[in-house]
Amino acid sequence: MTETWDGASPLLFLGGAAVFLGGVALFGYDLFAGNDPFRGIVGNAVGAALLIGWAALDTVQDPNSEVDSRGGAVGTALLLYGIYLLLGGVTVAATGLLFHERGAIGLWYVGLAIVSIVIGFLIFPTESVVEEQNGKQKDDAADSASAEVSGDDTERA
Repeated sequence: MTETWDGASPLLFLGGAAVFLGGVALFGYDLFAGNDPFRGIVGNAVGAALLIGWAALDTVQDPNSEVDSRGGAVGTALLLYGIYLLLGGVTVAATGLLFHERGAIGLWYVGLAIVSIVIGFLIFPTESVVEEQNGKQKDDAADSASAEVSGDDTERA
């Protein structure tokens, strides 16, 4: 029996999404009820880690992806995690000013976000994205030049 891998497991994605959204809901409920929101913060972080792991696995397995190495997948994961930490950190810190005592976690998230984004950017294979973008610009310029030569004004609209 031969099995083929068509990307990361959809169960990992669904489980991560459920835990992530459950953490958001629990965080909101705890804020509304006046409870300590720590369990919602932790649940949300676990869900985000599962989703980011799924995205990294799926990116490596996708034959159309420019990321074709484990290092590239790690860089992608670090960039995604940094974005999550930045948004989550701002949310936790801002709500901590008025509603709970866990605002320091938000500040830690923001600091870790900066480190994660910088390391992810250094690891991520940016040359593949830059080469692809340069190729697209050259193709667009060639299309525009050929449209001008042929007198086709539809490209200028």
